[in-house]
Amino acid sequence: MSLQAAHAYLAAPHLEAELRAELEPLVKAAEGGDVAALAEITDRFSEPLAFGTGGLRGLMGAGLKRMNAVNVRRATMALATVTQRRAPGKKVALVGYDTRLNSAAYGKEAARTLAAAGYEVYLGTRPLPTPFLCFAMRELGAACGVILTASHNPKAYNGYKAYDDRGAQLVAPWDSEVEAEMAKLPLVPEPAKAAFTLKPIPAEVEAAYTKLALGLLRHPQPFAPAKLLYTPFHGTGGAFVPDFFKAADLPLEAAKAQSVQDGTFPTAPRPNPEEIAAYSATLKEADALGTEVILANDPDADRIGVVAKRNHEWELMSGNDLAALTLDYLCRMGGLTGVVVSTVVTSDFLTEVAKHHGLQVMWTLTGFKNIAACMDRLVEVGEAYAFGAEESFGMLLSDKLRDKDGVATSLVVGEMIGHYKALGMGPFEAVRYLQKQVGVFHNRLVNLEDPKPGGAQRFAEAMTRIRAAGLTMLGGEPVEAWEDFQSGEFHGRGVSELILDRPDRRDVAQEIPRSNVLKFRLASGAFAAFRPSGTEPKLKVYLQSRTDEALLDRLEAEARQLLGL
Repeated sequence: MSLQAAHAYLAAPHLEAELRAELEPLVKAAEGGDVAALAEITDRFSEPLAFGTGGLRGLMGAGLKRMNAVNVRRATMALATVTQRRAPGKKVALVGYDTRLNSAAYGKEAARTLAAAGYEVYLGTRPLPTPFLCFAMRELGAACGVILTASHNPKAYNGYKAYDDRGAQLVAPWDSEVEAEMAKLPLVPEPAKAAFTLKPIPAEVEAAYTKLALGLLRHPQPFAPAKLLYTPFHGTGGAFVPDFFKAADLPLEAAKAQSVQDGTFPTAPRPNPEEIAAYSATLKEADALGTEVILANDPDADRIGVVAKRNHEWELMSGNDLAALTLDYLCRMGGLTGVVVSTVVTSDFLTEVAKHHGLQVMWTLTGFKNIAACMDRLVEVGEAYAFGAEESFGMLLSDKLRDKDGVATSLVVGEMIGHYKALGMGPFEAVRYLQKQVGVFHNRLVNLEDPKPGGAQRFAEAMTRIRAAGLTMLGGEPVEAWEDFQSGEFHGRGVSELILDRPDRRDVAQEIPRSNVLKFRLASGAFAAFRPSGTEPKLKVYLQSRTDEALLDRLEAEARQLLGL
């Protein structure tokens, strides 16, 4: 079947020449009995790319399950059809792209496709951060938007984030409708033929985004500027973050090696701010410069990372700790009001900080598209959004956009670090000080992969086993309660009930969206949550301890045993 699909793909008259040249020898080899070539064809054509937590994402190349101009065209045609149905009164669309290989070309393909569908299209004239583009969508009143980025994946990947008329990544019903429309299209649809006028994003939109970022500053006292070094990991943040610090009159040094925009990511093959190995080139500069703290964005600048010294060694701060510390800072300095939005796998540290300052909390599934949906819910019920975060280094400090923002957040975090420096504390000391007030939290993320054929199925089977196991003990502690987000049910403490997104506000609460996630809560306040990828042979285990890190070790060991790893 996969070979048949590959032949149909090659038979399409509109297939790009470079994709044809890549695929033809692979098909010939597979037909000649090359087992590896047949496996590759099967992987490329067994199923299409699917919308996951962060849109479409995959290896670049020819095929149905690859990122290429054809799939960009198909996805954009489908998006235009759904947008015309869901947001019929709007005729503006926006397209942007990051520094990755082929991102600019894919961006132009998406822009031309939207223009052919009748939209007035604004196209970024250079690689731009995802948060700025999300801000621009709302400023320009866009009916939909597309951003070409694979976030922090290696150079062989690219991706496609689709946005609705709220300027938020697609959620139900948009996402399923776009996938359904894609399925109706030919494998290789005809590209737009006519020449279309594509507009640049107006300069005043960029000025408004700068104003937004500067308006988030708290100007604390006491304050002592810290020696900060910034890395954008060869991505888009380097064109914004240093300028923001300059406009705020805050000192910031840009890392020379990693500030060069380059989609091959020469100094960081995995340009992920969640991995300390990605910082190696910048760490060398930091030692030479006498840097106190390193700030980082991933290539599309929606995530933020912080590296600082602990016990005289460079250490990466967790996203959980950074989010909790930032929320506390904003509350203490600005009297923050409203509702904090968190995810079901994010540390309870963030929740306790919110409660410490009298703020309510709203829960949702992993992914900022779900946090964005919560923000719109709050608008509907007349409540203010205060802050949103998830453990994977993502925060949003403003309600003026609907995706995580590593750019404006970098400015606020830099200011916060200066405040704590004046108090005689580095970032890790500040976290310890905060935990003395709200309680101790140790967290760990365990990333598991099973790349052999059938890996995703094995993880799915493992989740079924865990559901059926009736766990009463984990890590040597009693299981007090467990939540199955696939059925939407909470079990424990003598009750079984539906999981609500605001259990403390049942008058406005709704059932939490469904997802294949299991979460076990222990008597000490610890938890273990299991979340497999819906599209890849990967599974994440999120662990929390309220006592010590030894419990995390025990929980990880038992989680691996339960999963058969």
